[in-house]
Amino acid sequence: MSGLVLVAILDPLSQMASICPINRMGFDFCPGCGLGRSVAFAARGNLEASLQSHPLGLFAIVVIVARIGAIFRRNYNINREKNHEKDI
Repeated sequence: MSGLVLVAILDPLSQMASICPINRMGFDFCPGCGLGRSVAFAARGNLEASLQSHPLGLFAIVVIVARIGAIFRRNYNINREKNHEKDI
């Protein structure tokens, strides 16, 4: 969750804020950077720039948020079952 928030708050047009090791080594192309920029643009509501940066950026957001939701639901159910066993 924190990684998604970090990517969303970074300035997608700035090279200084990049946390990409491939970018830091001096390579110009990194598909992951395009994905990060896509998420950052989407967080700012710029869907056109998001799709231009990486066509799977919006899909990645949906998958990550769905996975986070699944983890929270699983943990909620596990804790609910533990508390239910204590009541019996």
